[in-house]
Amino acid sequence: MRVEGSELNRLIRDITDGARAAHAFITEGRSGKARDSFVNSLISGLECTAKDEKLRPCGCCPTCRQIAASSCMDIVRMTKTVSKSGNASYRTDDAAAFIERLGMGAYGRFLIGVIDDADSMSEVVQNKLLKTLEEPADRTILILAAANRDALLETVRSRCGVIRVCEYTGPDEEEMQTAAAISETADIFMDQGSRFYRFRAALDKNIKNKNDAMCLLDAIEDRAESNMKEGVSPVYMAELIGMAETVRTDIMREMNHNRALRRMYLESH
Repeated sequence: MRVEGSELNRLIRDITDGARAAHAFITEGRSGKARDSFVNSLISGLECTAKDEKLRPCGCCPTCRQIAASSCMDIVRMTKTVSKSGNASYRTDDAAAFIERLGMGAYGRFLIGVIDDADSMSEVVQNKLLKTLEEPADRTILILAAANRDALLETVRSRCGVIRVCEYTGPDEEEMQTAAAISETADIFMDQGSRFYRFRAALDKNIKNKNDAMCLLDAIEDRAESNMKEGVSPVYMAELIGMAETVRTDIMREMNHNRALRRMYLESH
């Protein structure tokens, strides 16, 4: 995995010079090392105090060192509430605390508010953030990291610029292996001659978390849409796409992803 220096630097200049004309940005990309590294590099570049803009993030200035040590006061992350059952999710109280801190202003170049896995926020929490997204305090930038921006409300998306992480990073070996495993599982799902036990085994082996499940649904939809264009069982493929959308919503509402995907297989075969 890599973060492209020249492209990243151009993006940083666009944001700080106002060329992107937004106060808030959705960084869209698969959850994992590549996206996390990109977001951290973007934050460092925005806050970096190196005199030569082409060197930002320099990694050497006091601010870059603070960010690396997770001690920079100008980086605010919205935290999740952990329930008694151990599940973590964003609540309205989390959003309220986040908004209150953002209203205090920046100590350095910018105050940067970060929401990891922003596409997991409920509609209530997203609505609570709308005013802040539209009119943040002076020198405040918001970054919403998401695997799928379409899972965010239109009112949220309309207030944000979109940065696709894949345009600035290359895949690492782990991500390529994960992508191959998801593709294999999608092929097994689409094979009408496959048995349930085969799909179940692939699911248990290859789909490790909710993000993997979402990517599998994307892959299934892509294959279904391709089949429709080729005239292969168009009615069935349309039904399959509709089922994928329903399962995606169920998983976003905290249904166990493994269970939801098994049900979809059984109902579609």
